[in-house]
Amino acid sequence: MFGQRPTGKFLYWSDRAIQTVASENGVELRGRPSWSVNVNLKFLQFGTKPPENPTRDLLEESKRLEAAIPAVADFDTPPRAHFAKGCDSVSFAKFDNPYAKNEGALLHVRTYSQSGRRVDLCLFGSMDNVRGFAPYDSFPHGWTSSSAAPIGELVTSRGKENTAHWLNDKDKCIEALKVALYQGSTGRDEEHEGRPASRGFTVGHADRCEYFAEIYADVLLGKDDKRHVHDELALAERIMIGRPLWVRSLAPGSVVRYAEVRRRKVRQKANILRRAGIIGNAEQLEHQPQQGQTMIW
Repeated sequence: MFGQRPTGKFLYWSDRAIQTVASENGVELRGRPSWSVNVNLKFLQFGTKPPENPTRDLLEESKRLEAAIPAVADFDTPPRAHFAKGCDSVSFAKFDNPYAKNEGALLHVRTYSQSGRRVDLCLFGSMDNVRGFAPYDSFPHGWTSSSAAPIGELVTSRGKENTAHWLNDKDKCIEALKVALYQGSTGRDEEHEGRPASRGFTVGHADRCEYFAEIYADVLLGKDDKRHVHDELALAERIMIGRPLWVRSLAPGSVVRYAEVRRRKVRQKANILRRAGIIGNAEQLEHQPQQGQTMIW
């Protein structure tokens, strides 16, 4: 996976998570520092010093960690995976994690195993670690999940705590995927399928992203587990919950910011209304606040 690479861009980098996993597993991320030799001929003095302001090689650090940590890439292997990696499209959204100190992020990956099994990874991190998107790229509009607290506890404790005893790992995985697919919806969920920018809290997506994640819950779904047989959730066969360590796009030009998509939609609508004489200019509609309320399900 990490041979000769084209130019890429890290869209997510959790320095704390990476350092924690590396230190727990005895991985040296940066290698030995190179030193320079100083010679003072006038006084015949010799000395060494470390390089000044060395450039940090994030790509090399990610390669070192991936080489040292076994991670599941073939999702036909049975649960439970402790780490997972792959290269797929990744979507970004905000997530209200009551256990987090900073604004939470939800990264969703949908991939398929060699046998055709659909796998959904719901990776919860921090917006502070997201790169390439602006803080205002989402808007708090639409419903949010009442299971945010149990999911947040699972991730923040790295799978070690569960005070929500009425929810097992399978329940949390299903709820996490609901958040990834439908958080921020208004009206019927089907109205937003294929249009993630129409939902609140969504930030954007990028294609051809290499990712590496620590996994805290990993379940297979059977027919009796499908809670919503009419929608995308019914097609899920394996769900993982974890936290992303890094995401690196091999196609930086594929990054789509939903704020720009929304602005284009607003301008198109405003131009139609302007031509019809309903409003004076596009800015009138573009600066109107979002309507609606946040609903809890």
